[in-house]
Amino acid sequence: MSSINAPDSRVNVLIRLVGIMFFVLGVSMTYLTYQETVAATLVPSLVPVLYLLSSMLMVAGFVALIARYKESGAPKA
Repeated sequence: MSSINAPDSRVNVLIRLVGIMFFVLGVSMTYLTYQETVAATLVPSLVPVLYLLSSMLMVAGFVALIARYKESGAPKA
């Protein structure tokens, strides 16, 4: 069983929180783009760009959710 290092666990929590924020931002951007497309108030040429941006945010958020911070150790002299 490994011991838990406090700074490492704080960094892991921070990375996961940022991942959750990015993922939620991407999902909400997708939803709002869909709602504006259905209401026909959004310029049609912007729709693919907004979907691309929201999918990139969701992928970045998902990667941050599964990422793990690991310190490389003490520097060698």
